Amino acid sequence: MSDTGYDTDGSETGQNTDGTGRAGTDAAPLDGLALDEAAERVLARETGRDAETARASLSYAAENGVVSEAALGDALAEASKLVATAETRAELARIALDEAREAAASVEDVPTVAARIERFEHDVSAVEERAADLGPSLQSVVDDRGEPAARFAVADGVRRVEQRARSVQRDADDCQFDIEAFERWLDSHGTRVRELDEDADAFASSLDDLAAAVEAVEDAETDADPARVWFDATLRHRVAGLTVADMRAELADLRTWADREGAGPADPSLDDLADRLGDLDARREALGERLAERAEPAWRSRFGDTLADLEGELDGLAPPVDWGAVGEALEECRSTAGLDG
Repeated sequence: MSDTGYDTDGSETGQNTDGTGRAGTDAAPLDGLALDEAAERVLARETGRDAETARASLSYAAENGVVSEAALGDALAEASKLVATAETRAELARIALDEAREAAASVEDVPTVAARIERFEHDVSAVEERAADLGPSLQSVVDDRGEPAARFAVADGVRRVEQRARSVQRDADDCQFDIEAFERWLDSHGTRVRELDEDADAFASSLDDLAAAVEAVEDAETDADPARVWFDATLRHRVAGLTVADMRAELADLRTWADREGAGPADPSLDDLADRLGDLDARREALGERLAERAEPAWRSRFGDTLADLEGELDGLAPPVDWGAVGEALEECRSTAGLDG
């Protein structure tokens, strides 16, 4: 696994080109100052600094409330360990994905499977890229550790690198957790059916919320701008259409998968799910009709072009749905309508 390889005992000076946000060397040494006094000096010469953040950064260069090179050395050593841990977790996420890809080899042509593997590849690659940048970033911080005048700059750099390392570790762990759950999903028809049924439960709950919004529009029982409430409900209704289409596509994949496995008589739970999705979609359509009937001409004039643009964006999304693209389209739609606040 990863080896840190960072010269945390070095005393060379260097320039920061890693994007950690360090401001360069300080105007005067801070060694021997109490933490609060050191923070006041930093704030006096760097007026744009946030006081809480400045003190938090200096705490990486302080022991028993006093700034010192030794304390900063300890912080650098700890940061090196955190970076190594983050790098290792990224490696473990990649190993988990490679194993999942191998486990899915016989069904990689099933669209639902292929889409999930593609999403995992995107997420793991992003984590790996961030992890690869941690080492150079830390080394750039280490290069200045022997300069007394750079004490705050280095401490601030350590804080920033540690934050990034913890974020990478957290996201890598999330990737590995999701990939391992995916492997369990791959391994069991019952798990696949149960999870899709749980998705249907969540969808039914979202329709309850949508129904409440539709009723508020119909009865004018809202303190908010009724046009805005209608617009928001219309967006949710459109996304609901994508959701049910996505679930139906996954159900079709589960049927194909079950037939390929030759598991005996047709699973009645799949027919039950199909019936349930049909009922939910009928309810969604009815809510859409009520929204359309309630729309005031002024509302359509205000939001019609924006909704048409959104429709154009979403029309190109076929199951398995790219929900990241859906989120981006909705964000742009709300921004265009001036409702992104």
